[in-house]
Amino acid sequence: MINKEFLLVRPIAMIADMLAIMASFLVSYHVRLYMLRVVPFGAETELGEYYGLLLSIVLLWWGLFNLQSAYASPRFTSLAEEVNSVIRTVCLGSLIILSGAFLLKSSFPPRSIMVIFALVNTLFMCMDKALIYQWFCYLRRRGYHNNTAIIVGTDADAQKFIHSVLKKPEIGLEVVGIVCSGAEMMPPDGNIAGIKVLGDSRDFPDILHNNQVDEVIFATARKELEIDSMVHLCEEEGVEVRIMMELLKNSERNINVERIFGYSFLTLTHTSQKEWQIFLKRILDITISFAALIILSPLFLLIAIAIKLDDGQAVFYEWRVVGFNKKPFISWKFRSMGIDADKQKEKLMDKNEMQGPVFKMKDDPRITRVGKVLRKYSLDELPQLFSVLKGDMSLVGPRPPLVSEVSRFDKWYRRKLSVKPGITCLWQVQGRNKISMLDQWVRLELEYIDNWSLWLDAKILLKTVGVVLAGTGS
Repeated sequence: MINKEFLLVRPIAMIADMLAIMASFLVSYHVRLYMLRVVPFGAETELGEYYGLLLSIVLLWWGLFNLQSAYASPRFTSLAEEVNSVIRTVCLGSLIILSGAFLLKSSFPPRSIMVIFALVNTLFMCMDKALIYQWFCYLRRRGYHNNTAIIVGTDADAQKFIHSVLKKPEIGLEVVGIVCSGAEMMPPDGNIAGIKVLGDSRDFPDILHNNQVDEVIFATARKELEIDSMVHLCEEEGVEVRIMMELLKNSERNINVERIFGYSFLTLTHTSQKEWQIFLKRILDITISFAALIILSPLFLLIAIAIKLDDGQAVFYEWRVVGFNKKPFISWKFRSMGIDADKQKEKLMDKNEMQGPVFKMKDDPRITRVGKVLRKYSLDELPQLFSVLKGDMSLVGPRPPLVSEVSRFDKWYRRKLSVKPGITCLWQVQGRNKISMLDQWVRLELEYIDNWSLWLDAKILLKTVGVVLAGTGS
């Protein structure tokens, strides 16, 4: 899942760390300069001589923090763990720098500046970590950057875990419901600590299907729980999974081990996280969509005039679709059909050329004269750039399904809802009008999710330009 938290927490933590390193180095240089003038113990140097060293330190520290998974999701990370990672990084990094200078028999960098830097950098980075930690705790206590979760289990361990979560709102975990296993008794009052028990493991498919959740936490060690089938359902929905370690036998999914309130959990995700690429993807979405909306504004005006002159009806079609994590939203297209097109669709269902809950028809009689031109060159899609700028969509991603389509999806289709939908994707550049089965369409979208990278996005965008200019739309 391309998690919203990764778009903010990790880049902010990385940038703050890099700024703290540069600031502490600058302070260390001036402290040494002052000390030399009071007690001459070495030669004065120019700050410009240290730029290469500073770059090496930034890259080395970044690598050491990553080796410790310091930029992993900090939801269950304590401030003490953050401080420990700083101390380990500064000590090991300074040792590597000084050892390298010794082996190369180099007097540069001066040992004094590295000692001063180690002390100042530890102080600055601990302050940096504490400020970011407290800031995010503050935001989460007020409901920002929270993850919604269903907790599976009502035994003693599960109840203890639930109480721990409720006592720590700063971790940003909002429990929307509890599921008990078939062997566990339903609590008499139907809730635990005020959290409603939604049903047992037999109800799990419907519970997962009907609730918007970011993750499912298996907080019980009961062996009779049908963990494999339940995890498979989560995978189909694109929902992250955390499992108490005693429950998991084997898995080929992406796995991380975490300690949460003294318990060991395995976190399973259906896709690998590429935090910086996800962050850059959002930056590119904002930049490109904003620029495109400005550059194409004259074209928007011409299209709007053409639609109005054609039949005098509304310019935009309001598109009610489902996005990331099953969240419904409204997007817009230039209207390419008659004003009553949705009502007429029921009469044309017998002419549907797509196999599945999606309607597609060649020579659709509902398309207007202007609409034929708009669809041929995909110009009707342009207003979706507003949804990209807003954050409901991305430039590249699975097609957003209509609200009416989702209820008729096969279970395995639903994983496409685990990422932001897009204006274009693999289906548009590797089949488009040739695809007549929704299964083929969705497989291409899941292939995109499983192999996602910025480079893949770039290739799809370039191919989309070619497809649009060729005028193969309908």
